[in-house]
Amino acid sequence: MARGRWRVAWLVLMVGLSAASRSVGAQTAAEILERMDRAISGYQDQRMDVAMTVVDAGGSRKTYEFTIWQKGTKKRLVRFHSGEMKGMSTLVEDRDRVYVYLPAFRKVRRVAPHSMNQTFAGSDFTNEDMAGITWADAWNGVIEREDGEAWWLLCTPKPGMSSSSPKVRLKVQKGTFYQSMVEYLDQEGRPVRRMESSQLKTFPGGAERYSRVVLADLRTGHRTELEVRDFQVNQGLPDSAFSQRELEWGR
Repeated sequence: MARGRWRVAWLVLMVGLSAASRSVGAQTAAEILERMDRAISGYQDQRMDVAMTVVDAGGSRKTYEFTIWQKGTKKRLVRFHSGEMKGMSTLVEDRDRVYVYLPAFRKVRRVAPHSMNQTFAGSDFTNEDMAGITWADAWNGVIEREDGEAWWLLCTPKPGMSSSSPKVRLKVQKGTFYQSMVEYLDQEGRPVRRMESSQLKTFPGGAERYSRVVLADLRTGHRTELEVRDFQVNQGLPDSAFSQRELEWGR
């Protein structure tokens, strides 16, 4: 009799532990997006040195070097150091306020809302891509499927948020919450651009980032390859580094 009661108690305990484990492991799409944002942008500031190679459908390649500075989850500054883009800079004050400095005109100009879907520096990225630092504040998501390694989320813009992509599919790695794949879909759900990140690397100072990113236009065969050469975080970047004055003077 005592042995029977012990078995029942044991089964109840194991069922309870199993339920608790499932509860801890369960994630909603909104929670996944929030944790992904923290994993990617949850630093006081960050600096990334990048080589960008633009490859046309015929295989011709052009490579440019630039640096991205970012503060928190709102401000971003991109400055080109080589090629015909040398001296060009882009400032993101928030998702709807983006400015560009073009050396040929020696002026800072705001990117008009209707130009946000235009290409960034001749690449497969758009101005909208560069301005969208976080996801949870602008996109609703549902979990399409998952396996032991990743979640696949189908995202649509939140009410009041505009985007040239009516739907986006994300692949988010379990454990790290890093975004390893993004598919930009048309209204019918067909992929038109696909971005894949690989070669996770720990940089000097201990910060992690995928060191290779490839964004391909699935309609034209055009693609853009990014090589992250250095990545540093929490360097104490001042707010003054993210101003329109700095955009021009910092050239």
